[in-house]
Amino acid sequence: MSTRFTPRVLVLPAALVLTFALSGCALWGLEGGPDAEGAATPPAAATAPPAAAAVQGPDGVQRIEIIVDDELRLTPQVVTARPGRIELTFRNTGLTPHDIALRIPAATGTGNINGSATDTVTVEVTEPGTYPMPCLYHGTSGMRGTLEIR
Repeated sequence: MSTRFTPRVLVLPAALVLTFALSGCALWGLEGGPDAEGAATPPAAATAPPAAAAVQGPDGVQRIEIIVDDELRLTPQVVTARPGRIELTFRNTGLTPHDIALRIPAATGTGNINGSATDTVTVEVTEPGTYPMPCLYHGTSGMRGTLEIR
């Protein structure tokens, strides 16, 4: 009795692999994963006035709280500060996790901020400029903030 190789046995697994490879990692949805330039179109942003980080206490550190929520917003969306040490506290008022990246030299992001959690990041910024603060999970959905050093 001879054993014959039937190519149809490999067709289904190959089709599954190809479908998964072409669709990207379905777990991330249309955005394609952390900091990806996914298929989602950012919604038109409402323009709110910038909020200034203020010195609170004798240490001279400028501080501000930024709310992140289930509507995929940072409030305030634009934070202004002077050059120096700045403490950004991100408070998640929703259930959706967020991860805010700080596009500032030598700065780290927040890491995952689960629902109802808070994370504080302190940065030292010496050069005036505009520094993006996108959510790595929802940046292409318009969840982007800005730190303006004046």
